[in-house]
Amino acid sequence: MSSRLPPPPANFRPADHVTKAFVSDTAPSFVRPQRRHGRRALGIRYEKAVQDYLEVRYGQSYIRSPWLHFANDKDVWHWCQPDGVLLQHERRRFTIIEVKYQHTSDAWWQVEKLYRPVLEFLFPGWECARCEVVKWFDGTIAFPEQTKLCEEIGAVPFGFFGVHIYKP
Repeated sequence: MSSRLPPPPANFRPADHVTKAFVSDTAPSFVRPQRRHGRRALGIRYEKAVQDYLEVRYGQSYIRSPWLHFANDKDVWHWCQPDGVLLQHERRRFTIIEVKYQHTSDAWWQVEKLYRPVLEFLFPGWECARCEVVKWFDGTIAFPEQTKLCEEIGAVPFGFFGVHIYKP
């Protein structure tokens, strides 16, 4: 945990003052398939392995990479796509899942400042949990809040940013 807030990722835009939102059945028109090489390709392969694992582990309770379309108080529409959302209907709880090959503060910015406001708009009154799934965890990385290593993604303790280590 760090007392100083690490900088956001390059070109990051938070979801401020969400006033409208919905889950889209289709990707936005600007999305184009791209070939990745090197470290980016490694991260994409890791994310696919994690996604496959989460779908098997949680079944229909897990939503893989949903496209979210939302508007702010200026009625400007934006898109975002969390890596995954785990729904626990009986607990009225959802867990935002961000997959990273290695632990990074970028996960906090994306989850806390972009996905969380949109999903809290979509699930009013539900408890929000947050979890980064990583292959490599380094506890010395500057992170805006206290993390907690979690063996079970669906049981991230309240008040912590969960980190689940998954090695396929």
